[in-house]
Amino acid sequence: MEAHSFSPESAAFRRVGVLGLAAVTTLVGTLEMHRLLSAHGTSVPEVVLVGLFALCFGWIALSFWTAIAGFLQLALGPRLPGLRYPTPDEEGQPLASRTSVVMPIHNEDPASVFANVQATYESVAATGHLDAFDFYVLSDSTRAEAWVAEELAWSELCRRVGGQGRIFYRRRTDNTGKKAGNLGDFCERWGRRYDFTVVLDADSLMDGRTLVKMARLMELNPRAGILQAPPLNVGRTTLFARLQQFAGRVYGPVVAAGAAAWQLGESNYWGHNAIIRTEAFINHCGLPVLPGKQPFGGHILSHDFVEAALMRRAGYTVWLVPELGGSYEQPPPNLLAYAQRDRRWCQGNLQHLSLVMAGGLHPFSRGHFLMGVMSYVASPLWLLFLVSGLVAALHDRFFLDAHALESPVLAFDAPGALRLFAVSMGMLFAPKVLGLMLALFKRGEAARMGGRVKLVLSVLVESVLASLLAPVMMLFQSHFVFGTLLGYRVNWSSQQREDADLPWSEAARRHAVHMAVGVGMLAVAALVSPALVAWLLPVAVGLLLAVPLTVLTARSSLGMWAARRGLFLLPEETEPPEVVERAQAITEEHAVEPVPDAIERVLGDAKMHALHLALLESQPGLAEHTSPAALESARRKLLGGGAEPLSAQEKVAALLDVGTLSEAREQRLTRALS
Repeated sequence: MEAHSFSPESAAFRRVGVLGLAAVTTLVGTLEMHRLLSAHGTSVPEVVLVGLFALCFGWIALSFWTAIAGFLQLALGPRLPGLRYPTPDEEGQPLASRTSVVMPIHNEDPASVFANVQATYESVAATGHLDAFDFYVLSDSTRAEAWVAEELAWSELCRRVGGQGRIFYRRRTDNTGKKAGNLGDFCERWGRRYDFTVVLDADSLMDGRTLVKMARLMELNPRAGILQAPPLNVGRTTLFARLQQFAGRVYGPVVAAGAAAWQLGESNYWGHNAIIRTEAFINHCGLPVLPGKQPFGGHILSHDFVEAALMRRAGYTVWLVPELGGSYEQPPPNLLAYAQRDRRWCQGNLQHLSLVMAGGLHPFSRGHFLMGVMSYVASPLWLLFLVSGLVAALHDRFFLDAHALESPVLAFDAPGALRLFAVSMGMLFAPKVLGLMLALFKRGEAARMGGRVKLVLSVLVESVLASLLAPVMMLFQSHFVFGTLLGYRVNWSSQQREDADLPWSEAARRHAVHMAVGVGMLAVAALVSPALVAWLLPVAVGLLLAVPLTVLTARSSLGMWAARRGLFLLPEETEPPEVVERAQAITEEHAVEPVPDAIERVLGDAKMHALHLALLESQPGLAEHTSPAALESARRKLLGGGAEPLSAQEKVAALLDVGTLSEAREQRLTRALS
């Protein structure tokens, strides 16, 4: 049964408190901006400026009041009203449900993938509830070498932990729908065997106790469709990654708790590190294929928002549950990798514009679509705001009557502008301050993050570096938004996850336009007045320093240097959770050797040959996806006795055909014996 301590009135109170205060704050700020700009009358550029400011300031106000709600939620009690939590007696009972833990992958490093699977598996086993869970690695890998390495890593994992019949591996030959299609295929084949499904990403890691808590919460709340456990960034060493990890650890809980506090059962789904009610997901969350071509048509990239909306439309609740803990992932190692990931997310979120008015959706689902769009559109809006400000300043400088500019009645209210700027910056940095306050006063937290002095210093340094990187991300995201609107689409590629230094030449190539924009902004501002140059300097400096910032923050040496001095430390580093420590140890102890040539490995290794054929035979019909021309060419090269290398397509075709592999293996053995 659902909890009785929750009422629609209490939900309305929380939502009015956040959304109402955000609206009032936006109105007051916009009126003040209008007053400041109308000193000389209102020009067209200034009207545009006020409109853009209202949108941008409204976004800041919503984030600010969400952070306030999160601070109060964490300070007064983390449990959410409306969810029934288990009693101490219930926590000791066996789970009555069956849960699948699925990890879709695409051309990933098998060593880290299967280390995370093993650490999670062992952590679940330690809870005593392993019988309630099965694990699936769902591969969409397109490279033959990655495919064969995955099979080998899966076989070794099952051998190490005795996971036969509980840890499964499947490679899909038809990659339709990307990750969402991969999950859909799983649901069609095996989903109805399970009450719940936990969805992971390729870099996800979860504590077994968290998985058990999630399954138990789903059992106790039969109308809960999705429970999202916010993942914490861990495991990377570059300075850029450490900045993200630190920010997520100190400020992230405030934001997540705030969103959970006012969204309650109408929260969102982040696509991974979450548990879903499998039957409801199968019955109600089938994704539409949008009409037209990409970027706005075709398969939906940001499927998680849509699946949450469909689940809510079917009458199930969706919960963000920050207090679960034990949920981890890895951040991108550098700014360019971060931007690459953002490019795909941007196109996916902009696709949601065509779904905002879809029939039957809950108002909060429509709001999530709009907030997802705004998370990217905010950047071009800020850019347009800056450009409109420069245009308005040039208009006042060169087109207004000189006598009007000298009039004391119409003089610009500089103190008022400074006050509005200070309020805006205060609201923008509020989550950082609130997160810092919680960390400082939470017993033992500061000590595990280097001590109070180092913690405060880390927040200050992170804030400075984040402020310098923000203008660069503003231009990246503006480029992504405008590019999507102009019809450019993204390719589906695996993310860069490993730490690696960035070449200066690559950073210079990617940031050339950004530096030029910074120079142009300062040049235009100098035409108006030195004061305007000073106002724009915080933005311009980040753009001018984009290349060294990107290169230096991508270095592990600087990240480790900071860690040795107690900067950007996480409690999960000073006192690592067992599952995190175990995953790192497995990665080091059981490294998966690279497969230089997939065909040679399958044909030259008897065990690998038998394993690969057994997996092929367990999925009849795979050969139907083989290109006849590629297979014929591969057979000619493999069985003809020559040494001509196979193309990537020919390798895949041969690896899908049992007959070709069997004949080639037999031919090799015959030659070896003769």
